Order: sequence, then C-alpha cells, then structure tokens
Amino acid sequence: MVNLPFSGHTNPTLGLAKVLVDLGHHVSYINAPDFREKIERTGAAFIPYDNYPETLSPTQKEIKSWSAAYQTVQRVGADFDCLVYEMLFLPGKALADQLGIPAFRLFSTFTLNEKVLKDFGRTGGWYMTAIFRYPRLCRLFSKMIKRKFGLRYGDIVKEMVHNGPDLNFTYTIRDFQIYPDEFPSARYKYVGPAIGDRAEPDFDFSKITKPLIYISLGTLLNTSAAFFRKCMDAFRDEPVSVVISIGKTVKKEQLGEIPENIFVYPFVPQLKILKRASLFITHGGMNSVNEALYYGTPMLVIPVGNDQPRVAQQIEDLHLGKYLKRKGLTPAILKDSALEILRDMSYKESIVPFEEKSQAAGGNTEIAGMILKALS
Repeated sequence: MVNLPFSGHTNPTLGLAKVLVDLGHHVSYINAPDFREKIERTGAAFIPYDNYPETLSPTQKEIKSWSAAYQTVQRVGADFDCLVYEMLFLPGKALADQLGIPAFRLFSTFTLNEKVLKDFGRTGGWYMTAIFRYPRLCRLFSKMIKRKFGLRYGDIVKEMVHNGPDLNFTYTIRDFQIYPDEFPSARYKYVGPAIGDRAEPDFDFSKITKPLIYISLGTLLNTSAAFFRKCMDAFRDEPVSVVISIGKTVKKEQLGEIPENIFVYPFVPQLKILKRASLFITHGGMNSVNEALYYGTPMLVIPVGNDQPRVAQQIEDLHLGKYLKRKGLTPAILKDSALEILRDMSYKESIVPFEEKSQAAGGNTEIAGMILKALS
C-alpha cells in the first residue's frame, strides 16, 4: 500500500491494512514518518519514504512526498503481489504496470471523472482543485510530471480517468455519488465509510440533556477562535447541548466565557458523538460526511475549498442538511439554520435510507474480500 501524507486520504485506508493483516496476509505500507505509529498499529510493516529529510518544512514535505513515494514504490514494489493506492497518488496504475503487478485504487472523495473534476475546479476556491479550472495550467503541470512519473497520458485528468485499475473502491455509497451512472458497477465499487472496529476513548454524556449539536471543522477553520466564538454566540441559552471539537491550534482560553450548555474539547471520539448527535456542523470533509451518513445525522455544512463545496451541494440537493457559505456567516444565520434542521423532521427522514445503506455497505472488509478474490 502507498499513500501521500494527508490525514483525509490516509486514515480511511488504515482499516484495510488491518483487515488484510488479520486475514493472514503480509502488508507493507509506504508513507511519511508521521504515520508510522498509526500504520504499525494495524499490524502492517511501515516503510518510510526514500529521500525524505526530517529537516524539511511541512509544506516542503508535502511537495517532496510525491516523488519520494514514487521512488520508494519503484524500489520495493516488484517484491509484492499487488499495489493498493489512494487516488491522490496519481502515478499508481502506471507504476504498477512498470512493476508488472496488479493495482487497486481507493477513493477517499467522490469517484472522479472529467465531470466531477470540472465541478471541483469550478466550486473549490483557490485550493488544489483550482488547477482543473484552467485547462492551460493543467496541461503545463501535466507535461512537467508525465516524464517524471512515467504516466501514460500527458494530461492528469486523462491519466486519472482513463488509466485506472480494473477495480476501484470509493468510501461512500452509490446513492451519495455525483453522476453515479457515469461509473460502471463492474469496475467501481461503493463500500461506505471506513468505520470498522475503530477504537475510541469513552466520552461522558451525563451533562448532555438536550438535543445534541456536534461541531467539528477541518484544519483551515479550526485555526479560527473567532469562528468558535460565533458558534457559542449562536447557541448560548438555546434549548440544545453543543459539543465543539476545536483541535490543537485554538486554545480554550481564547474563547472567553463558555455557556453552560456548550462543551469544548481539543478532540472528541467523533463516532460516539455522531451516534448520539441530532445535528453535525461540519466543513464537509468527505470522511466526516460519510460517518454522519452512517449514523443518520443531518448536517449543516460550511465548506472551505477543494471537494467540500461540491459535497455540501450534494448534501443540500439530497435534503440531508443545509449548505452555508463562510462569507457573511453570522451567529443568527447559524442558529436559524441549525434550529430549522432540528425542527423539520424531513431531514432526518431523508437520511434514514443513507444510514441503512452505509451500514450495510461493508467498508474495508468488503474491499479486502474483493481484492483477495481478484488476486486468486
């Protein structure tokens, strides 16, 4: 297995490594040193990237990781029976072909094709997906990396869409996929979120006496104490209990006086909270959204960039929650939108079929079974 050092792309795949190890297979996982502990906890052998100095800054490490991962797979890959890669590692299929081994691809966002990538480029703001908004820039970047990574096509969109493995697995259900009819069921499998037997610490719910609103946002919003103060202003004195996960950047002391009905933590056991929550206020990261679908929790989505605005739009289109823009967001808008979802039972009714299908989809256990069947 190989991945790039991004939590949202790596974390869902760790359960697959564990399932395969538990079934008696040898798994080696190539990633950055930051993921050593998580990977070794699955029972897989950890292989750090080649030529990846610890002295690099976080941004330099992210840029360096692409070629470092490629070089490492190139060095060790021929000794293995297959390569499992997440879609962000673009050269996965081309590299497996060079090594003469079969490949399997994992999608931690929607399954991708030209239409989906065009949507991401149009809606994703000034983030990684912006490249798909500018064909000329995309061609220039493609030309730069084609030779470096041995790609089949001189276009990263064509490489991603037309040079994929025979089996591709997406961590959502087909009902949530945008343009689902574009993806033949023989090649594209939808397995729901990577929940599995994820171990989480206990959480004290004894003070949660009213409908529970859970607030947890991505790293770009988690750096804003002002945003969390806005959330507290929205729900103070309202007939709800609010659990806020603020992450490691913002400190509790920066938030001022915390109302009695609001509970603030650096981190919480998200699955246990979602299981009890009546509403999830989220940035629209695909992993968190799929977990909310699994537990049937309606959402209020405040996206930042990349795939998140398109995820938010899909949630609103399917009546699983509401989509709020960051610009102009006020405590009053937050409160009114949240209370509307809590009062209107049609949101909960709409999400029930998604909950049932997500829980029946199989997750990483299903992926492992299909990979092993294909290899045999």
